[in-house]
Amino acid sequence: MEARANETQVQYHRRRAEELKRVRQPWEATWTGLADFVAPHRLRLEAADERAISRKRILDPSGTFAWRTLASGMHSGLTSPARPWFRFATVDPELREWGPVKLWVDEVENIERRMFQRSNVYPAFHEGYGDIGLFGQSCGILIEGGDDPLHMIQLLHGRFWIARDAEGRATTLYRMLRWSVEKIVRRFGLETISSSIRSAYDAGRYDQTFDIWHAIEPRHNRDPQKIDKRNKPFLSNYWEANGGAGSSGDGLLEESGFDSNPIICPPWLLCGDDSYAQSPGMDTIGDVKSLQAMVRDKLEVIAKLARPPLQGPTSLNGNPMSLLPGAITFVDDPTGKGLRPVMEASPQIGPLLQDIGETRQRIATGFYADLFLMLSNMEGIQPRNQFEIAERKEEKLLALGPVLENIYNNQLEPCVDRAFEIGLKRNLFPPPPREIQNERLAVEYISTLAQAQKAVATGAVERLVSFAGQWAAMKPDILDKLDADQTIDVYADMIGAPAAIVVPDDKVQEARAARAQAEQQARMAQMAKTVAPAISAGASAVKAGKEAGVDPAAAQALMARLGIGGA
Repeated sequence: MEARANETQVQYHRRRAEELKRVRQPWEATWTGLADFVAPHRLRLEAADERAISRKRILDPSGTFAWRTLASGMHSGLTSPARPWFRFATVDPELREWGPVKLWVDEVENIERRMFQRSNVYPAFHEGYGDIGLFGQSCGILIEGGDDPLHMIQLLHGRFWIARDAEGRATTLYRMLRWSVEKIVRRFGLETISSSIRSAYDAGRYDQTFDIWHAIEPRHNRDPQKIDKRNKPFLSNYWEANGGAGSSGDGLLEESGFDSNPIICPPWLLCGDDSYAQSPGMDTIGDVKSLQAMVRDKLEVIAKLARPPLQGPTSLNGNPMSLLPGAITFVDDPTGKGLRPVMEASPQIGPLLQDIGETRQRIATGFYADLFLMLSNMEGIQPRNQFEIAERKEEKLLALGPVLENIYNNQLEPCVDRAFEIGLKRNLFPPPPREIQNERLAVEYISTLAQAQKAVATGAVERLVSFAGQWAAMKPDILDKLDADQTIDVYADMIGAPAAIVVPDDKVQEARAARAQAEQQARMAQMAKTVAPAISAGASAVKAGKEAGVDPAAAQALMARLGIGGA
């Protein structure tokens, strides 16, 4: 979208912001209910200020625990900083195995992994997975850092508005920042701010807050021949919510841009052309609310069992009495019944506890907590057989398959691509080999969850090799049907084994040729060692024959016929 001819850039941004607000408004009530009963700190609507978050509606935190398990499980399963979770591949798989290319790609992978580890990307990922599971999407901005190459700005729901393109990728982001005067002046300087912020700064009210807006969206009216910040493919503009014109004349605090889309906004499940997504939290919120009501009833039942409501004669009205343990109350009671419970029947708490347990289980299933805690929740003797564990895990991962694809395409791949661009810009990578220059690298995911999804294929390879091994006991030449080298390469690729431990094909051929040559030389040496005694014996026989008067030529011919000497 572009500004109209009769409006300034800030006027355009304010008009666009109102349009985005209308799109998001129907979702806000749903988000509020989710936050109130699961994670109140993850939602801050436009009018809310920073404050301590109340959790008074959460009597049973089972929903919060299951949501927390989902966030931690996805983080450790998809983007664990403790192990590699992505690698690069070439268009030609054989080129990836060639020595110089393999070394260069491995080095680039290690550099980019260090870029992620030095930044705040991993903590932001963890927060984002929680937002995806609760609200349906997370939203962050991956920018170039200062001392660290990367920096992720993770946004709170309620403070941002988005629009997606036809492919479902978020390309437009408007966010509202509630910044202090000190932060505003430090970021934008004194020349561009409005008179109200300048007055607060001059008066020393450095912690007074003002609303600042930030917009990121495609810049259509740009000159591709220019590389300055006002002609970058994606604009990045800041302005005051209620400010006047700054030095730029149209109220912009800052006008800049990005070379590529910095918005990282993966959805859980998009319906049609929606900008905002569905989530597991929306599936389980009914059970979460019901659980609070059931727990409230359970507490009431327990309170009535421990301290039941009492009834007694009217003579006790106004007379001192005590219900404390060991206390005595003296009263004239002609009925002889004294104090007694209003209800003689004992409430049945068992069915209520059973229903609470079933509700908690449904909540855990809805948040996929049973998947990530599968081993600890297994019934029977622990630990189970590793093949049984793998089979059950593969079965449960089928439900997460479509969601993982969304995260791969809308979070991980954009992050890896943008980190690669920033690494190139900062000259962090070594020069590529001539054979791979101007070639595009593909991203492959080798995290725990990605490998588990591929485990079905590895099972097929294992079964084939096992089947061939069984047949080889009866028919050894059946192994000629298997390509052992290709089997190792395919299996290593499926399980995400480090490329450094798999020897390239050219080096394998060199090693085998050297081994064959060494074996041939050893055989020749052994033959020479075997023949040498016979040659020595033949020479001694010739000498003895000569001394005995035997014709040497005849003796030599005899040795040749026997194969122990030359003709």
